[in-house]
Amino acid sequence: MKLYHGTNRDFDMIDLLKSKPNKDFGRGFYLSADYEQALNMAKVKVEQLESGFPIVQNYIVDDDALDALRVLRFDSYSEEWAKFILLNRNNPTDKPVHE
Repeated sequence: MKLYHGTNRDFDMIDLLKSKPNKDFGRGFYLSADYEQALNMAKVKVEQLESGFPIVQNYIVDDDALDALRVLRFDSYSEEWAKFILLNRNNPTDKPVHE
């Protein structure tokens, strides 16, 4: 599976310590299967930080590798999805709100 990450500067190593807390799905490295979504995020990042230029990084993820992960999946917008986002946005600790 091909995934994309939009950013304002290029880098070689993912550093989760640079990830901000209280994001919609918690602290992490966000990827999208939609190139245009990643590009738009990169443009927003450049505007917010007033530095760099839009970059979309490509990642190839083996589908079998995902089987080894514990994944919480939302197939559509729902009350459960909205509550999960609110829990993450309002999480006062460094501990994730999910396993």
